[in-house]
Amino acid sequence: MEIEHVSENMIRVVLGNHDLEERGVTVLDLLGNRKQIESFFYSILEEVDTDHTFTQDQTVTFQVVPNSKGLELLISKAPKDGQDSSPQEENQLLQSLGFVGQDDENNTGETANPATQELVVKFADFENFVALSKVLAVESFESDLYRYQNVYYLHLTIYVDELRSITLNNLTALVQEYGQIVPLSAAVLAEFGQPVMRQTAFELSRYYFK
Repeated sequence: MEIEHVSENMIRVVLGNHDLEERGVTVLDLLGNRKQIESFFYSILEEVDTDHTFTQDQTVTFQVVPNSKGLELLISKAPKDGQDSSPQEENQLLQSLGFVGQDDENNTGETANPATQELVVKFADFENFVALSKVLAVESFESDLYRYQNVYYLHLTIYVDELRSITLNNLTALVQEYGQIVPLSAAVLAEFGQPVMRQTAFELSRYYFK
């Protein structure tokens, strides 16, 4: 485990796969279980915050970037009362660390509606995916199907502005009737998963499984 004190309010922790194995977790465990995420992150904080400056009456946030070698964890604390924080400077720092993209509006204080919405859906079995493809026949998204650890996952990229016959809320509700929306990054699927159908998974499913 590598520890870097980036600034007074930030600690960067690099955890290799062997570090995760020693703690009995995997990247997928952490991305799929919110309680386990919080417990694991705070246990890491206890290890690295030796002078307890981050745990004494401070609001702490965690940002994580998984990769093939493990994951990088950025631990941030809110400034104390009376201290000013600069969102622009913080965003620039996050960009330099690779935790924020250049065009990531959510980290610049802007609240504009995104043009796209991404969902990752976990299926109990392949037949559930096929059934969903037959009832969700709209042309306003891209669909990528992956197989990861013997489980099928669907990555949906929804073009919100192009939705006409269904609202985003109704689409999400419909998806959840056939699968489970999980907080799993599409990047993790692309890195570790086996692609089954790319970009047009729904269309291919309807063609082959009539």
